[in-house]
Amino acid sequence: MNFPRVTPESVGVPSAAVTAMLDRLYRKGIEMHAFMLLRHGQVCAEGSWAPYAPGTPHIMFSFSKSLTSTAIGFAVQEGVVSLDDRLIDIFPEEAPQDPSENLKKCCVRHLLMMGCGHETEISWAGDSSADWITAFLHHPFVYEPGTHFLYNTAGTNMLSAVITKKTGLPLTQFLKPRLFQPLGMGDIFCQPMPDGTEMGGAGMSLAIEDMARFVQFVANKGSWEGKQLLNAAWFDQATGKQIENAGAGWGGDPDWQAGYGFQFWRCAPQGVFRGDGAYGQFGVVMPDQDAVLVIHSASQTLQAVLDAVWEELLPAMAAAPLPEDRKAWHVLDHRLKHLELNPLLGTRSPGGEASLNGAEYLPDQPLPGLRDIVGGVGCFGPQGGALQSLSFRFEEGRAQLICRQDSGEAVLDLGMEGHFATTVVDGVPYGVNSAWRERDALEVHLRNTRMAAGRRFLFRFAGSRLTVTASPTLPEPAGLGELSLPELRFTLKEGEVSTRTRMYWEVNG
Repeated sequence: MNFPRVTPESVGVPSAAVTAMLDRLYRKGIEMHAFMLLRHGQVCAEGSWAPYAPGTPHIMFSFSKSLTSTAIGFAVQEGVVSLDDRLIDIFPEEAPQDPSENLKKCCVRHLLMMGCGHETEISWAGDSSADWITAFLHHPFVYEPGTHFLYNTAGTNMLSAVITKKTGLPLTQFLKPRLFQPLGMGDIFCQPMPDGTEMGGAGMSLAIEDMARFVQFVANKGSWEGKQLLNAAWFDQATGKQIENAGAGWGGDPDWQAGYGFQFWRCAPQGVFRGDGAYGQFGVVMPDQDAVLVIHSASQTLQAVLDAVWEELLPAMAAAPLPEDRKAWHVLDHRLKHLELNPLLGTRSPGGEASLNGAEYLPDQPLPGLRDIVGGVGCFGPQGGALQSLSFRFEEGRAQLICRQDSGEAVLDLGMEGHFATTVVDGVPYGVNSAWRERDALEVHLRNTRMAAGRRFLFRFAGSRLTVTASPTLPEPAGLGELSLPELRFTLKEGEVSTRTRMYWEVNG
């Protein structure tokens, strides 16, 4: 099924309200990557901010939890798993020999509601060990299960492990014939953990329409194209309030205090709920309005994103179609067709570029490969490889950075026309936007657009030396896989062009 595309007014949404929401997100400094708004199962507004593209899977972080919950729903429906299955019965070999009373009581349902009984969370990202299930079960179960809310990504990873233990299939392979294929979502990647268990708590990547298909399926209570794939009663449980979370931290933001279901958050507006991932990966369901909104972003002020939806969009939705507003629709349509992250206004340096054309710089120390140097929020561990040299190509209208690695050559368009250029290297799309910032300094914004953020690099030239410094595109420390990156130092490789290059930067550096 392809979603029909309609005008906002035809489904009771003022185009001006969508524009107002986008304006507010921009004023609040929210870095949007993509969104899609559906009403009555029809897409009435959508867009992606270059270099992010609608067909590129985007790291979902904890939005993955809602998919993992749905996998448990299918397993329960098929009789493979019961909500009352005890963890010590599912994982007897990993459980303590003398389990505590609280651990004995802990069941699948308690993992689903974030109420397993832990007071703190074990490590779950790239530094977790292969025996993390044992670590989880040996971690103190301080509270009686079901009585204490603790946001616990490791607990959701345990749900993924339950699926694999009970079915012999990784989480995504279990979901493929039951959810992904019937909904037309294609192949979905989920980051594996050291023992091979897929990271159901944070590791999935979805393109924006795949995300919309899943959230619309949830809004439909398990129905798709006239078929009830998963029973509606499951969604009444999963999206209803299962445990109190008021006062559980989160800075007092109202949308993190409204109750928690089975890996879905309840929202402050009556009846609204959502799937939710770090840095603003939102799948919002507004049942009374029969509306769905999905968002990819890189925000660290998450309540501001939801407030823009509640205050600019939600109250403007009408119960019936509205008269077409050609002017407002034209303004919105034009904007949606030209979305882009803030461009780096291009400045050129003909002399500097000519001197660098063909010059090759060798690293002074061993360096990781391109993907690890670019990094990005959502990169859970090193990708491997080694960088061997950097060089530049400025000729025939091309501006390129060439990274020679032990695995081959990666050529990136630098995007020096004031807009991002996109290059796909080994299946990974990179967005690059560059400009000369000083006489001897080339600024390069570089992103792996599967991640939630990238890095700003400053290439500074002096004689035969090149130093590269970097800062994350997020304004604050990112965490979640953002690898530290010290200053990188390179030396000009001797050759035919090296004398010309060195002399230019001795004068101009």
